[in-house]
Amino acid sequence: MSEKRKDSKGRVLKDGESQRANGTYDYRYTDIHKKRRCIYAKSLTELRKKEDELRRDMADGIDYAAGEMTVADLVDRYMNLKRGLKPNSLRSYNTAVKRIHADPFGQKAINGKIVRCERLVRVSA
Repeated sequence: MSEKRKDSKGRVLKDGESQRANGTYDYRYTDIHKKRRCIYAKSLTELRKKEDELRRDMADGIDYAAGEMTVADLVDRYMNLKRGLKPNSLRSYNTAVKRIHADPFGQKAINGKIVRCERLVRVSA
């Protein structure tokens, strides 16, 4: 029978977790696109909190790859969730989507944390 992997303090590491040479921890996982990703943390408890958040996001269907998704991609994804729209509503949405794709703002990468929201809200200045 194989031994359980442990860190330098003797704590048992779960699948995907490892301790690096500099004492920090990482968690390796495969995203929904079959690409290997890593999460890093200074402590094991911090890493496990990040793992829990990642599992919750994956269960919620959030496909987030830092810096790889643009605003236009997010809007397209949102539009794919819309069902049962009337023709005029669909036409209005498509006009707004075309404007977002044409605007330089639509090509900006989304960085940082994902804010969970059900609707895109137009903010007027």
